[in-house]
Amino acid sequence: MDSSDPCDPYSRPARRTQWIVSALAYHYGLDRGVENEIIVLATGLDQYLQEIFHHLDSEGTGKIPGEDFKILCEVLGLDQEIDSEECAGILENLPKELAFRQFHSKLCGYFSTKAGCQYENGRLLVGRESEHIETQIRLRSPLRRRRRSPSLGANEAEDRIVKLEDENANLRELVEDMRAALQSSDARCLALQVGLWKSHANHNQELEKELGRSQEALLTLEECNRNLKKEQIEMRRKIEEARQAVLSSLGKVKELEAKACKVPFLQMHVQQLETELQYYR
Repeated sequence: MDSSDPCDPYSRPARRTQWIVSALAYHYGLDRGVENEIIVLATGLDQYLQEIFHHLDSEGTGKIPGEDFKILCEVLGLDQEIDSEECAGILENLPKELAFRQFHSKLCGYFSTKAGCQYENGRLLVGRESEHIETQIRLRSPLRRRRRSPSLGANEAEDRIVKLEDENANLRELVEDMRAALQSSDARCLALQVGLWKSHANHNQELEKELGRSQEALLTLEECNRNLKKEQIEMRRKIEEARQAVLSSLGKVKELEAKACKVPFLQMHVQQLETELQYYR
């Protein structure tokens, strides 16, 4: 792969939050414009992955939630290429919990697939170049070895060689200690990021639940309002019916009053008729 291709996402140095991505990419030949610390980290990938898994497994159960692994992939930016056929497997059929072997297989399988090689037996494809760290570190300003002075005696030369070997061993030990510390620190940082993202996600879920409850309450209030409006319309209808009934009754009362006013006149007329009847008899 041409590391100078500007379209290649592995051709540029990774962010510090993606050291593990760079180390895995370098290990599988997906060069990211490798820096010294990446070469160092790539020499202990099993330990590196164990550190990350250990910090994610805060309860010490030997398993991590599938949700945490998914968030880790988001933190590392691995979810951005999930749509591609060769990378879809990293989150495909994700179990509820992952043991370290599954965690190891998912991450390494992702990069081995991109590199076109096969991931076997849950182990990294370790090469000779990762066995001797001192031959891989590309120092930006390499120290130049001084030529041995011909005036040195054999004993002095031997002492010099022993001293250099001791210094070399000390440097190896120092680099190993720094690598372990760097891996542990980065693993801790990744675990904290996963926890932070998860906390934000849970907070958003709580907000969504609260919003859902508010929307349900609003729907309930709207339903109550509609029912009240219906009851109000029904009440107005009944009031109108009662008013019409009262008006009708009032009309009948007035009609009866009018008829009652005619009663005395009718009584007088009846008496007059009775008088006339008696006269004709």
